[in-house]
Amino acid sequence: MIQKHQRKQAAIVAGVGLGVAATLWGMKRWQQLKQTPPVSPRSHHAGLAGYFQQVGDWRMFTRVTPNEDRGLPVVLVHGLVMSGRAMEPLALALGRDYHVLVPDLPGFGASALPASAPIMSVDEQAEALWLWLQHNGFQRAIWVGNSFGCQILAALAVKYPQAVAGLVLQGPTVDRHARSLPRQLWRNWCNGRLESRRPPGPLARIDYAKAGLWRAFGTMRAMMRDRIEHRLTYITAPTLLLRGSRDPICRARWLDELAALMPHSERLTLRDGTHTLHYVYPWSFCNAIRPFLARIQQENQHE
Repeated sequence: MIQKHQRKQAAIVAGVGLGVAATLWGMKRWQQLKQTPPVSPRSHHAGLAGYFQQVGDWRMFTRVTPNEDRGLPVVLVHGLVMSGRAMEPLALALGRDYHVLVPDLPGFGASALPASAPIMSVDEQAEALWLWLQHNGFQRAIWVGNSFGCQILAALAVKYPQAVAGLVLQGPTVDRHARSLPRQLWRNWCNGRLESRRPPGPLARIDYAKAGLWRAFGTMRAMMRDRIEHRLTYITAPTLLLRGSRDPICRARWLDELAALMPHSERLTLRDGTHTLHYVYPWSFCNAIRPFLARIQQENQHE
């Protein structure tokens, strides 16, 4: 009886010890992820550079390709809680023809904010992008957004139409037929299963560590409250609506509804593409939007 009690105590002590060790390891790993450089070594060697700027109240980080004299800049805007890190493969693909910039939105990636800073709404993030554009000496740009980034660009295009020469909205959220956090998380999990060959999960862990769980959750709530379908009818810029054929987050019916709100928009489905196809299939994405970008550049060649 005494030996059985001693074995039970030893098991409890061992369990507690393993739990403490796992917690300490997790905290150390979390800190390591937060210190990850803003531009991956591979992208840096491929020519992608980066710089910090004080833009209004925010210290923002921007990735940039070397080409500076090729018409209107093309600006890539990342999705929920992610950073421009996920846009690096697409930036390098587009960088052969265009001057590409990839800002990290305030509070995400290297554009960090203290945990005590307020959660920024979609309109506030759009305002930050407008200030960022002016701070970089541009009047207009062609904007490419993914997922939550589409909501921010829609807000920007409505409030500052003069800043938007063209718009590419890839996988726009939030599908009004699934406007709840559990359903969005379920769809995101399904998408992750489809992207197992080139999973963006490792990038997401870095960006969640940098943003912090409090800001991540608060921004999810801001995303759910925003209704992109209420803005699209006011957008005057040429717009390309794009989704992957296997995207479970932005489904075909949802994109059809958004296209119906924009009679002069274009609609494109990329075969076999998933929700983060800008990262998983950057060259396919680049080739798909190239004709649209070329036409916008041609129409604005005087700028």
